[in-house]
Amino acid sequence: MTNSVRNVVAAELGKLRTLPAVPVTVAVTILAMLGLAAAFAANAAGTGLRAVNYGQLGLIVLGILTAASEYSSGQIRTSLASVPNRALLLVGKVLAYLAVAAPVSLLAVAGSAALGGVPVLTARSLGATTYLTLIGLLGLAAAVVLRSLAGTFALMATLVLVASPLLVSVTALARYLPDRAGMQLYQPGDLTAIHGGAVMTAWIMAALTLAIVTFVKRDA
Repeated sequence: MTNSVRNVVAAELGKLRTLPAVPVTVAVTILAMLGLAAAFAANAAGTGLRAVNYGQLGLIVLGILTAASEYSSGQIRTSLASVPNRALLLVGKVLAYLAVAAPVSLLAVAGSAALGGVPVLTARSLGATTYLTLIGLLGLAAAVVLRSLAGTFALMATLVLVASPLLVSVTALARYLPDRAGMQLYQPGDLTAIHGGAVMTAWIMAALTLAIVTFVKRDA
């Protein structure tokens, strides 16, 4: 078997399909977002996309599972034996994550928008889908560096649920945190959607660069 990108991505998708936590994460994320959107809509129309603020945890978990589950099981050594090219292996993991995360995000956002009284096919809905996919990708990059399921989730959850909301009331620089900037893709804020998306993308590119360097140079 040659280590082409297609083969590596197919292998990584196979791992995700057979990892019990993945379908559970996907199902819980979608159902939770739909339930929250319906609950928010019962109190105020047009608030369906608020569910994204909570649903992002599901995509973060999905990204972390894609990168760190093999470290907890010890399977990473087998993967490296099959694909000695570490950069290629990491690219395969990223593409496999995107292949799962993008449709999950789209379905969750579309359902939340419909239940929450928000038009489904809008720039805001597309922005929310993009945000969910990207925040999970940031979690994947962090998991590659930390090599820990629990540690990476603690870091990411602290960022999006604790540090970011607190800092935004303390300093204007908080708008440039990855999650705060990315939220401008689907809700109005201090930055435009384009600027916010660019800032979030810059964070993710930096995180992925660190992840690649770390993954290539470090022992399994």
